[in-house]
Amino acid sequence: MKVFWKPIIAVFVFILMELLVGGIIGWIGVAAKFGEVGKATMIALGLIISGVLTVCILHRMKMIKWRVVNPKYISWRKAPLAIVGALMGIIAANLLNEKVDLPNSIEALMGNLCHSFWGVLAIAIIGPIIEEIVFREGIIGYLIRRGQHRWVAILFSALMFGIIHLNPAQIPFAFIMGVVLGVVYVKSHSIVLTSIIHILNNSIAVVETLALGERANDISYAELLGGSGIAWVYIIICTGLCILFLMEFWKQYHRKHITRNDEDEHHHHHHHNHHHNVEKLTAEIAQPQADAIVKQDEELVQP
Repeated sequence: MKVFWKPIIAVFVFILMELLVGGIIGWIGVAAKFGEVGKATMIALGLIISGVLTVCILHRMKMIKWRVVNPKYISWRKAPLAIVGALMGIIAANLLNEKVDLPNSIEALMGNLCHSFWGVLAIAIIGPIIEEIVFREGIIGYLIRRGQHRWVAILFSALMFGIIHLNPAQIPFAFIMGVVLGVVYVKSHSIVLTSIIHILNNSIAVVETLALGERANDISYAELLGGSGIAWVYIIICTGLCILFLMEFWKQYHRKHITRNDEDEHHHHHHHNHHHNVEKLTAEIAQPQADAIVKQDEELVQP
């Protein structure tokens, strides 16, 4: 159990930073009477700053390996399997979440954030990347490196990912999404693919809110599909496709490895070019001097 203390502290830091830093900056927006969009902008800036501070703290706690953000390690040919599989899981989770019908405590806030540039940035891009660093690399990666079984790490991270949303309507969906993203992270050893999936999910939610406005909260996906029974069919099909695609991704995906020989070859090539350039420059500088000496010698031997 001792190995779980750091991840628990990381989650506590994440929540504390959001409530403290995000809350203070958001309160400034309210106190300054900026209007709804202005308040949303201040809240968004608070969320971004609190997220960056959380990542910095986890880095100081030695819970993050930064090579996970490097796209050169990704095998892009097999990446669509993960992305399509995850999107199928997201569809199933959304329909299932609608069935649970838990209260949504941040409907109004989400609507306001989506009408602010910084709000969209926080929800659709920066927020997902920060959450992937914290919950996939910071928690799953840390636990696996400390000897925990990958499924223990995935499920623990998914549970924490659900809890930190602090909104009953989001917790079941966030848990399912946390499991899916955890599987992709463990296989790819990177947050690049998980960030793409997370950004796609959040961006779809932002576009839906902007396109439908207040009606977005009243739309029932089950009714659009033709009723509750049809919705369950879609849940089963999408869940099956999600599992199938992720299983194929797990079997077929092989992470790119940058070997020491590759690095040595790169350094040798760089050193060789540098040495060649030095020789060329030296020759260019020395040539005029040599020509001058030859000319002096010719003048001396002339009668």
